[in-house]
Amino acid sequence: MITRRPVAAAMAALCFAPVATRAWAQEPGITGTWTGVLVAGQAKLRLRLVLAADGAVKLYSLDQGGISISGTAVSTKPDQIAVEIPAVGGRFAGKLTSADRLEGTWSQGGSDFPLMMMRGEAGLPKPPTRVAPPPPAALTQALLEQLREASGSPALGAAAQRKGGKTLAWVTGHRRVGTADVVGLQDRWHLGSITKSMTATLIGRLVESGQLRWDDTVGDLLGDVAPDMRPEYRPVTLRHLGSHRSGLPGDLSSEQISRFRFSSESADARDERLAYARLALAMPPKGQAGTRYEYANNGYVVLGAIIERRLKKPWEIAIRERLFEPLKLTSVGFGAPDLARATQPSGHTAQGDAVLRAFPGSDNPAVLGPAGRVHMSLRDLIAYLAAHRDRSALLAPETWRTLHTPPFGGNYAMGWMVRPNGALWHNGANGLWYAMATFHPDQGFAAAAVVNDGRIAIVSPIIDRAVQDAILSAQA
Repeated sequence: MITRRPVAAAMAALCFAPVATRAWAQEPGITGTWTGVLVAGQAKLRLRLVLAADGAVKLYSLDQGGISISGTAVSTKPDQIAVEIPAVGGRFAGKLTSADRLEGTWSQGGSDFPLMMMRGEAGLPKPPTRVAPPPPAALTQALLEQLREASGSPALGAAAQRKGGKTLAWVTGHRRVGTADVVGLQDRWHLGSITKSMTATLIGRLVESGQLRWDDTVGDLLGDVAPDMRPEYRPVTLRHLGSHRSGLPGDLSSEQISRFRFSSESADARDERLAYARLALAMPPKGQAGTRYEYANNGYVVLGAIIERRLKKPWEIAIRERLFEPLKLTSVGFGAPDLARATQPSGHTAQGDAVLRAFPGSDNPAVLGPAGRVHMSLRDLIAYLAAHRDRSALLAPETWRTLHTPPFGGNYAMGWMVRPNGALWHNGANGLWYAMATFHPDQGFAAAAVVNDGRIAIVSPIIDRAVQDAILSAQA
């Protein structure tokens, strides 16, 4: 079918060459522009078919870049049309059931899919109506729903806590578009790169236990298992990796990342993380360690490989035992929260338009866990933030200072960005989810907002507003 994600088929790689069309008898009832949505499994693809009076035929898959695909059309009867698209091995055969409705079948790869097309643009789904967000105010359930409506997102959640006060939490919306399955306060949300601060906190625990030191080097820790490591990375320390000052590029190439498994949250990814670390440490550096800030998922995967090698257990088990269990965070998991739970929210995004689609179970490969694959409930997220805000007994005061202070200047500490007002902050996304978390040790607040919608440009202002309004409620 005509799709890139999540279903792979003959049209997944779009490399189209012009195909000569064969003249066909002009039929005024059929010529013109037709649009419709092809539904095949979970894939929903918007199509535009243009049947010109001179016999030229063009098909556009609007969710795959809108590239023009030439084809051949044959009108066998005044009210029928057959269209062949050789470049993708597809065929559409349809019949007019009214002046503006063409009903038929799309055939490709041995499968047939019903396809109804409407004249003009009438066959395309209408984008949801946007409303202006309300003015800033202390957050309430009604105000959160207004913010969700302003974003057009399926669901939105926010929470906040003032030091010494109770946790306030709100959620609204649906776990998946087009369903009546509403979100609840115990639901789990994908946190993306907020995970980085958790991996850094785990490093702090291991430093305090004597199993690692902040100034341990990559050469000493991984040199014997990464023979292709570039010499520039051998003196890089845990401080460099945690603050994105290692010189490592941000990510492997898309082709390299695609080799790693998109596996369940219980998978043991130690071998893959070590393989990933070897690839990252063989990449040319972006700059000298300590001198250049380069946000790098690579650095946190290398940290994960170091943790696993030292503890001889997967990062997922280590962080659960050393961080989540001591903090009594019971909702934590890894990967998409709906991977094995039909009662959890799914991630969403829009492909080529404003109409959202759910992609249950979708996430980055398990190898990227230490950089961004944790999910949890809002209340557990606030409990985690409160431990940082209060510099709890989980760690010694000096370790908290290390985690919260940029070690080489700038504004990035160990998994946290330090804002000019002293608040610590991070966001996270995987293309289907977005989350933001913040706390202020002196002002005494901790707050977060989450959404099962990956359209960052649209949802990030709404998330920021939800967090600020939640803080106002907590401080009231």
